Amino acid sequence: MKKACLILPQRLTAESVSIGGTVLGGLVDGFWEEARDKDALRYKISEPCTRILPGREQFCLDYNANRFSNKRKPHPIKSISQPFDEDLFNFNKIKSTEVLCGVALNKDTECVNVTMDSSNSILAVNDSPLSEYHLLILPEVGENHSQKLTTLAVEMGLSYLVSKKDPNTRIVFNSLRAFASINHLHLHAYQIEEALPIESATVTHLSGCCFILTSEYPVPGFVFELQESSEILVESVMKSVGILQDRDIPHNLMITYGDPLSCSNGDATPRPVIRVALWPVQPSDELSLPEGAPFRPAVCELSGHILLHDRTAYDTLTSQEVWDILALAALDKDTFSDICESVKNTLE
Repeated sequence: MKKACLILPQRLTAESVSIGGTVLGGLVDGFWEEARDKDALRYKISEPCTRILPGREQFCLDYNANRFSNKRKPHPIKSISQPFDEDLFNFNKIKSTEVLCGVALNKDTECVNVTMDSSNSILAVNDSPLSEYHLLILPEVGENHSQKLTTLAVEMGLSYLVSKKDPNTRIVFNSLRAFASINHLHLHAYQIEEALPIESATVTHLSGCCFILTSEYPVPGFVFELQESSEILVESVMKSVGILQDRDIPHNLMITYGDPLSCSNGDATPRPVIRVALWPVQPSDELSLPEGAPFRPAVCELSGHILLHDRTAYDTLTSQEVWDILALAALDKDTFSDICESVKNTLE
């Protein structure tokens, strides 16, 4: 059965950002429910079980035992630029019931359109979901790109989030050696109702739409803001990502709604704004996590969304314990400072 194709606006500005029900949300959620009803998921999703830890950071704990035991086995990874391997699991091998629809970008449209045209990019259900409506964005899936961020991938994640107009939706990416489990280009789109620490984290300005997280955040990183245009935002993000890719530095990225980072022309930036957080991190296969660590510092955790599979950890974990595990992913101060200097020089 042929799937519909969603055409999303490619050119966005701060004024494109708003909150409210959309055609996109209704369509995609309906496609996802249809896939669920056809047994595309590995397990039944439990009722959300979350709590906010007391303290300045307001870390959000999320208990989900099913995902830990039912996820696909991760690929063996040695480099963030490791080539795609067609013999391993990849998204060309998913069942037809997991495919939700095609997706494409258009520079000339300002709203979401639906066609029956074919597309080489798709949305697919995540068969091991964090929550209801957790899906995968698969840019040019048939081109067999490795799990290495591309301009199109960032553009699709950004356009999907802005078009959905739902602040509970987050777009996330783990690079290879930063807890990506499948070496085939993909981003996650998932929902959680709680606000996350990265969405209000304080920053200092670096250059243009790029800011740096302050020492009040456990893992140093960059935060970009959608200001004049999505072209400028995506170019800034990809120039920064390129520096990390060239140095084989693993990284994680989240696109989300958040507090304004700046004001322009003396006027307050419209609320809400879109934040793109980018963390350069230690290789996941070299992390010295404490024995029995209750979670891994992947992209959700770096944002302050702590995914747990152990009920005791959910009931007893403290903010200090969360901070200490997250901090293990941080690059050393000199390395991060050198990256900051390179990003600043590249963006100016």
